[in-house]
Amino acid sequence: MRPGTRGVAALLLAVASGCRSEPVKTTAVPDAGVPASVDAAPPAASSRTADPRWQRAMGDDPLDIERLAAAVGAAELLAGVGEGGEVARVALLALAHADDADLAMGALCDRAAIPPPDPPRAAVLASILGIAGRPSTQREPQDPDGIRRCGELLPKLGSDTALPATERALALSAARALGLKGQLDPSKAPPAGAK
Repeated sequence: MRPGTRGVAALLLAVASGCRSEPVKTTAVPDAGVPASVDAAPPAASSRTADPRWQRAMGDDPLDIERLAAAVGAAELLAGVGEGGEVARVALLALAHADDADLAMGALCDRAAIPPPDPPRAAVLASILGIAGRPSTQREPQDPDGIRRCGELLPKLGSDTALPATERALALSAARALGLKGQLDPSKAPPAGAK
């Protein structure tokens, strides 16, 4: 079929289907300006779900989750969070166990500020709390700007009455944990009894 006739065929199909009482199932006609290979490619399967380290961690064994964190680090785990679904759930659980977990704070707080449907905000806040609640180390934070952004966002989320109580509690707990480590401006830290 010539490129010009595709549009005419699609128009005729649309007009003809408008005269029927039941919907017609059709496949979309690719736009002449878009190569067919781009339009026809199905979404790629995750390489993480095929990785034995990720597969073991998906079994929810805490040791396998810690091993995954040690093996891949925060950057790879953040990429897994971006993937969504089961991979994101496992990545969020593992992030607190990564040696370089503080690298993820800024990106996680950005996600918590404007949550996508997957992963849920509560899971992201729980991961932030896991990282913030880690014992202090004798090294400088690897992402001080990300931690600063979290220090500004978490008290706001904790006081936002439009959010579920669980999310507010997670945000306040994470803010307190950052405050205890000296990574949050004391004037912004929520008081110990704040709800």
